[in-house]
Amino acid sequence: MKYELPDYNNCCVNLIASVSNYFGVETGHKSLKIVDRELRKDYKNIVILLLDGMGQELISRKLSADSFIRQNFVQELSAVFPSSTTPATVSFKSGLTPVEHGWWGHFLYFKEVGATVHLYLNTDALSKRPMTFHHIAHSVMPYDTILDRIVEKTEEQVRCYALCNEGTRDTAGITQITYNNWEEMSNYIMTLTQNDGKKVLYVYNNLPDALMHDKGPYSPEVASLIAEMDAGLSYLCNACPDTLFLVTADHGQVDIHEVRDIADYPDVMDCLIMPPNGLTRCFNFYVKPNRHKEFEKLVNKYFSDKFVLFSKKQVLEMNLLGEGLPHYKIDDTLGDYLLIGIDDSTLAITTLYEQSIIQPLGNHGGLNKLEMRVPLIMFGDKINNK
Repeated sequence: MKYELPDYNNCCVNLIASVSNYFGVETGHKSLKIVDRELRKDYKNIVILLLDGMGQELISRKLSADSFIRQNFVQELSAVFPSSTTPATVSFKSGLTPVEHGWWGHFLYFKEVGATVHLYLNTDALSKRPMTFHHIAHSVMPYDTILDRIVEKTEEQVRCYALCNEGTRDTAGITQITYNNWEEMSNYIMTLTQNDGKKVLYVYNNLPDALMHDKGPYSPEVASLIAEMDAGLSYLCNACPDTLFLVTADHGQVDIHEVRDIADYPDVMDCLIMPPNGLTRCFNFYVKPNRHKEFEKLVNKYFSDKFVLFSKKQVLEMNLLGEGLPHYKIDDTLGDYLLIGIDDSTLAITTLYEQSIIQPLGNHGGLNKLEMRVPLIMFGDKINNK
């Protein structure tokens, strides 16, 4: 079965490189020429809007050719890998690839606390209990945000803001503004862009991803939501003069028709040092010494119809997590193998903490083209001015 590898010359890291380069901040990654050309028109405001889960396939299937989003689509981008929110949003904020910033999974094992930690929620990934320490991932793998670096480089001549949904606030970097719904988000953007001076806004919105997980990515409910978001985006962009909107997504989604619980394969479990971690469509396995060949044989026997298995050496040689100098924690957090979804299945692990499995109707994190391809939508009132 075919799968699609990430393109680290045409992804969000390159989009951020265009914006950061414009302000003299180097990320070490190539920029996107189409964005570079538009930035030379010297917009007063730049708005980077991340719509979680808004994959290329979704807008192709659910929006008409005359919709605002499709009318202002300029090119496809690749998702970073894994094709999921944690690695992607940290790449948006830092300008680094997942291998460089280290936040490559949703839940990773940290030897510093002897636990598998949900990176954003700062909870024990198995027991779901809050970590009683300070924020583990930010303490062990801190990073500088591009917004902070732009403010510093321009000596505060450029103002930068980060906006996100209430409940999704991250603790890193520049002060963040939280909002409760699309209308509040739009009002904040319109108000900020009307203020004097140059500004950069990074805006995260958790839709349509949240509904896609619950109802399925190509459901009627999601189609209705996408139409509403298209109309709302049209109004917002047209209400903000001298503003370049760069709208994209972190990943797409696939329909999920099956969950495979690793605990149902005792011979596979017996090969492991600890429960797998990472993401549910990209399980990260630590295998007992001298059991590697047995593990590979068993995994290929049970999972090769809908998953692909890569060793740690292959992951790094392929630059699957991106190009650049690997974060020092990669050697710890990346186990011996990644088992990656390429079809309509996802993985689970039932432990003593969790006796039931919740099956999402839509998911992401693998190498299916539906989750790996995202759009770049670009709108500004100078775009047609040559």
